[in-house]
Amino acid sequence: MRCSLRYQELITMPLDYERMLSTEFHRRPSPAIRGLLAFESKPDMISFLAGKPNPSGFPFQSISVTLKPDAIMSNDPETNTPTELVIEGDTLNRVLQYGSSSSDILFSEAIGAIVTAVHGRTRNDGTPAGDFEMSVGTGSQDLLSKTSTVLFDPGDTVLLESPMYPGLLPDFTSRGIHVVNIDTDDEGLSATSLASVLENWSTNANTAHLRFPKALYTVPTGGNPAGTTASADRKREILRLVRTHNVLILEDDPYFYLAFDGLGEDPVSRKRVPSYFALEREESETFGCGYVLRFESFSKILSAGMRVGYVVGPTPIVRAIVAYTASSNIHPSSLDQVIIAQLLKHWGVNGFLQHVDKVATMYRHRRDMFLQSLNATLRGDAPVATWVMPVAGMFFWLKLHLPPTATAPEGDSFKTISENAIAHNVLVVPGSSFYADGRVTPYARASFSVTPDDQILEGLRRLRKAIEATWKEAGYDTIPPMP
Repeated sequence: MRCSLRYQELITMPLDYERMLSTEFHRRPSPAIRGLLAFESKPDMISFLAGKPNPSGFPFQSISVTLKPDAIMSNDPETNTPTELVIEGDTLNRVLQYGSSSSDILFSEAIGAIVTAVHGRTRNDGTPAGDFEMSVGTGSQDLLSKTSTVLFDPGDTVLLESPMYPGLLPDFTSRGIHVVNIDTDDEGLSATSLASVLENWSTNANTAHLRFPKALYTVPTGGNPAGTTASADRKREILRLVRTHNVLILEDDPYFYLAFDGLGEDPVSRKRVPSYFALEREESETFGCGYVLRFESFSKILSAGMRVGYVVGPTPIVRAIVAYTASSNIHPSSLDQVIIAQLLKHWGVNGFLQHVDKVATMYRHRRDMFLQSLNATLRGDAPVATWVMPVAGMFFWLKLHLPPTATAPEGDSFKTISENAIAHNVLVVPGSSFYADGRVTPYARASFSVTPDDQILEGLRRLRKAIEATWKEAGYDTIPPMP
């Protein structure tokens, strides 16, 4: 059931965010100048405040971006000429100047429309579900790093799906943040494993000495590296567990729009697997809303080089991220935000959904092509790998068939890749890169996103030769059957 007005006074925010925020954040002074900037808009205010450069020194008259001919709504219907998005006048002057640490107003409006349409939540709509904030970052990685700083102190604990996207591991390791692995299966994060860890925290020898976790990190769609996707029911199980145990979900979802199920149906009206952020509306009478901090990125669907991502979630945490931004990199590029905002305004939500389904269709085609080559090279009469079919994203998580050793009963993909794969001129990522404990593993991640079509089959043939060479070096004349 949707959070509604009649519960507004009954439900308080479900987590103690003030206690959740890190000591480092509380000790960090607020930037004095940026705290006064809002008063510049007061009528009749004369400001000698900020050290802003005089815009007369900026050499730009206008900035325009032209859409590709095959892009959604790429031509002006009246002139039949390519659509140009033009930034000029007062808008250009604003985005060339120092801007808001949270987001440009045009970007905020465009994202608000998408969050309402896709996730069913509207900011400041008078319901508990609308009690959230949004902030932009220099890609979602920037926001994840800042979140780590404002949430975790040395000695704190975070739960990680295992295997996991390794982007946060250096931060956790260097700052003395403890990580506890949660097992995964064909749908990603395992509810059974999570329940076991949380319910037995104080009695399990592996966790009893650790602080109870503040947060759970997951990539629920097209997981990196495993390519797994959580169903709506699995997400409901996970969400109920974290609500019961007062744990925040860090929902890192850059592949949300690259889900393949349902492609071919109407992009606007078709059902998509709901996000954790959307599912918070369910059972809100019992738990309230505010257990999910959701990260999204335009890197996979518009441009990786523009480096624009955003976060939505509990107001106190997002405001803490904004405060950290204000005292570190001030704000992400306003120009990139407004280019995206103008494109989203041109498309509208419907055009955006048509675009992302077009992109997802391209990736599904590449997955199918890669799968055909996998079957032709690594399976066949003498298979040397197994995998789970990804239903979103851009990765295959390959379990290589490798010779056992005294310390690695299923073999060591790192050794195979660093020695034999490189020698055979092919690269995949060793599975050990995706585990917090750096364990020895037979797994490897293969991306199907950008490798040229005519190189895929040959690349996988080379990978097979590297695996065969590993067996030969181990003293085997033939590769034994897979168990």
